[in-house]
Amino acid sequence: MKENGLIYSWRSDSRTTGATTFLLLLLAVDLAFVFLHFLLLEGVIDNTLFSLERDRGYPEFYQYIKTLSIAILLLSVLTKTKVIGYGMWSLLFVYLLLDDALSMHESYGRYVATTMALAPAIGLRAQDFGELAVSVIAAALFLSPLAWLYMRESHAFKEVSKHLLLLLVGLAFFGIFVDMLHVAIKMGWKVRFLLGVVEDGGEMVMISIMAWYVFLLNSRGGNIGSSLRPAR
Repeated sequence: MKENGLIYSWRSDSRTTGATTFLLLLLAVDLAFVFLHFLLLEGVIDNTLFSLERDRGYPEFYQYIKTLSIAILLLSVLTKTKVIGYGMWSLLFVYLLLDDALSMHESYGRYVATTMALAPAIGLRAQDFGELAVSVIAAALFLSPLAWLYMRESHAFKEVSKHLLLLLVGLAFFGIFVDMLHVAIKMGWKVRFLLGVVEDGGEMVMISIMAWYVFLLNSRGGNIGSSLRPAR
């Protein structure tokens, strides 16, 4: 039975030791913030800066640091490989950082909803549909040139791009789909609280996995694509 390429690489390459430790530390901090969020609900602590849903809270700044690190590491990969596509991926993560820090999709989403006179539906606000439209447009603006570069760059870049895209879909699942469920479902505060934890906690874990992956990519000089193939 063939092992998954990523698991094979993780087990067999000694260079992953530091990256594995890095991932475990990232996930440990993620889980610690989720735990503190529950302690805040129970009244054990009263500092709302530990809340997963608090703007400019500690968990959100932790996300900023991870996202910025991903962008910087991708630039490092760019300098090592001279593959321009990594620069485009870096720009995408810079956008994600700015979007999170400046609430760009919320602001532009309100503008789109007002300008296009969008109406509420299926439990969602007009602004939610505006935010979705902004996210789709942003995705198209970044993924279109990435698709063009994908057709022209090396096999290693193609493999990395497929992995990053898969992780990006995971991030979108929590950041968009679960977020909309969080808004649409009206089943009491407990369900809303749990959906909020799934949304924010899921985003934290996905960004941590991305940071680990790019850290590993950088440590291998951009050659992770080919090394993920199991030996025959």
